[in-house]
Amino acid sequence: MSIDKIKQKLKQTSIKDSGWLEKAKWRQENEDWLDISFSIAVRVASTLKANKKANKYPKNQVELADAMGCSAQYVNKLLKGQENLQIETICKIGRILGITLIEVPKIEIKQNLQSEFFNWFLDVNKANLTKPSSVTSKAYVVDNIQGVAGENNYALAA
Repeated sequence: MSIDKIKQKLKQTSIKDSGWLEKAKWRQENEDWLDISFSIAVRVASTLKANKKANKYPKNQVELADAMGCSAQYVNKLLKGQENLQIETICKIGRILGITLIEVPKIEIKQNLQSEFFNWFLDVNKANLTKPSSVTSKAYVVDNIQGVAGENNYALAA
């Protein structure tokens, strides 16, 4: 191959925009969910590998796709760790494989709901709480209990 042909070939290939900069920007903008998706992919792949050794269903991508009711191509895409998964899909995979892929701390949810309920209760029964002795029917007294990090929790006592 002559030098002129090599130069011509280099010019042709260097003119093409590979889009690497846009791809890098996209990866940077979506880093948070891409990291989670990759972690899920690793966990699913390692579970499939363990299932294969234990001869347990599902033990490969085709069987997982069959159990999920989707294509093997979708499972392959999922296992590349670049799929923006819905919570429904994550739960379905976890249920099929018998593993937990994402866990939401339930204690925080319970405390927030409990706090919201008592705030609502206080607002609704403000008159009864300010003067319980003047009410002829059974009055409810709210005891203030110091909770975690100085937050107020309330308990009802009849």
